[in-house]
Amino acid sequence: MTRTRLYTASFVALAVGIALALWLKGSSFYMTHPWDRSLLPEYDALRSGGSWGFAEGIVGTALILLNLTFMLRRRLKAMRRFGALRLWMNMHVVTGLVGPLIVVYHTAFYPRTTVALTAFVSLGVLVLTGVIGRFIYAMIPHTVAGAEMGMDELERRLVDARGHLEAKAGADDPLWPKLDQLSRQPLITPRSSFGSLLLLPYTIVSTLWLRIRLYLLGRSRRDVDWHDVQDIVLIRRRLHTLKLYRQLLRWWRALHRIFALVMVVTLTIHVVVLMYLGYVPGVGA
Repeated sequence: MTRTRLYTASFVALAVGIALALWLKGSSFYMTHPWDRSLLPEYDALRSGGSWGFAEGIVGTALILLNLTFMLRRRLKAMRRFGALRLWMNMHVVTGLVGPLIVVYHTAFYPRTTVALTAFVSLGVLVLTGVIGRFIYAMIPHTVAGAEMGMDELERRLVDARGHLEAKAGADDPLWPKLDQLSRQPLITPRSSFGSLLLLPYTIVSTLWLRIRLYLLGRSRRDVDWHDVQDIVLIRRRLHTLKLYRQLLRWWRALHRIFALVMVVTLTIHVVVLMYLGYVPGVGA
């Protein structure tokens, strides 16, 4: 397992652990109707302004702000030495899910004020667009460091993969017709960014199924490198859709930034209002 994958697995394990721990601590409270929660002994701790609820709000907000540092990593050259972009992307995804999840626990699954509800909804929209964006990101080939590949680099990888495979499988090897057949599998190519967005679920499922078939084909031939088998087919298909999905990713990033800005503004208003009304411990009205 590479270091990046190890870190990612650690992030995911930590996220799942936090979610389970918070649910185990307050499941009976969260499953009680909001009107009846004040009668429970854990009310003072688990309500939004309680000791646990308030701490969850701080931790969730901190993770959301940490999540936004991914934009700085992509933009600032000075931050390129702080880990691979792929690792930052994985951290961005995990914190983008865990932070809002902890905020949901902070609200006790019941945002009460208009400002809190607005912040909650904007956060939910941001998470949803983030999940969609991650799938779009996966449709574009990247280097190990996380940089997007261009057409020239993809074509070089295709030539290299063919050269490696030709050294082990001759021209009359039955493997080549199988690869040609998989490469010619029906591929619905959208003609617009909106069309590619609508076809994204189909594209993801079909690509996943194709990867499984390529893996099984590669495992059936111990004398060849499975990665070369995979690259020859997938790169051929991606050469037809790369430009379109790169345009879609740029369009999505602009939209995602707008939702992020709305979320930060509403979250800030929420905190300021709470401080003004005296709901923040240690801060009076």
